[in-house]
Amino acid sequence: MPAHPHSDEFEERAKLFSAKVRNRVDELGMTQLDLVAGTGLSQGYLKLLLNGRGSHKDPKTGTYRAPNPTLDVIWKLADALDLEISYLADFNQPLRRATSR
Repeated sequence: MPAHPHSDEFEERAKLFSAKVRNRVDELGMTQLDLVAGTGLSQGYLKLLLNGRGSHKDPKTGTYRAPNPTLDVIWKLADALDLEISYLADFNQPLRRATSR
């Protein structure tokens, strides 16, 4: 079943989410393998997420859609990155120097 198309607003929110995760990974000096160990998520999935890319292609353009992580994935990332879930999930909170919980 093809992925449901998302609005441009969703695409921007997804990019912000990925940027927040990348920023925090960089702040902590983590590698992708550190993040795999801390979350239990696959390295392939995390690589897509960190690059702001989902696994579904848009059939019209052939480009990959933005990632759409589940709440479980957001929780795992927040725990591994020592962040509040609200910072990652709230698109009204801009990218900033992340603060620990």
